[in-house]
Amino acid sequence: MSSLYILENSIDLFYIVTDQRGEILTSNDLFREYASHIKPVNIADISATEADRDDMVSAIHKAQNKAPEPIRVYARTKQKNGSLRYNLWNIYSIFDCFHYIGMQLVDVTSISSHEHEKQKILLEEFRFMLSHELRQPLTSIGGLVRMMLDYKDASDTERADLAKMIEDSVNRLDDVIRLLIKKAARQI
Repeated sequence: MSSLYILENSIDLFYIVTDQRGEILTSNDLFREYASHIKPVNIADISATEADRDDMVSAIHKAQNKAPEPIRVYARTKQKNGSLRYNLWNIYSIFDCFHYIGMQLVDVTSISSHEHEKQKILLEEFRFMLSHELRQPLTSIGGLVRMMLDYKDASDTERADLAKMIEDSVNRLDDVIRLLIKKAARQI
């Protein structure tokens, strides 16, 4: 299988070939689908801003002068919903054509926003567990210890019962802490 076949059929990489003037000669299906709302004729048509067009043109000239080394450029493309999406392009000048291999860059703001929401939910769950699940056995332990210290005339059986209740509360507290640790480990 040739590398050209791989690029033309890639599901991850954009592949475009232009002539010296930047007119698009061919592109892979992924790029055609990605830019279907733009209907680009020239490579400059994919850039969403004038500054990105200037960067693309400058990179093309550099690629021509540095052939066969690729030149890397970032350019934003307008999406169907109107937002801008960053793409990374490697431009190769080969014979009388330019070959563009590009990839979409992940929208960091939406990821961090999504991660932020996940963290907020996780913190809310931890807050609930801390305020209810941890405090209940801790309050029980404190009360039982206070009772044991204040009730000096308790029999050995009563002291053993109090010690058993303290042990049960400590075990509940340990279970809750283990659950919190397990939940935190899944989230990391």
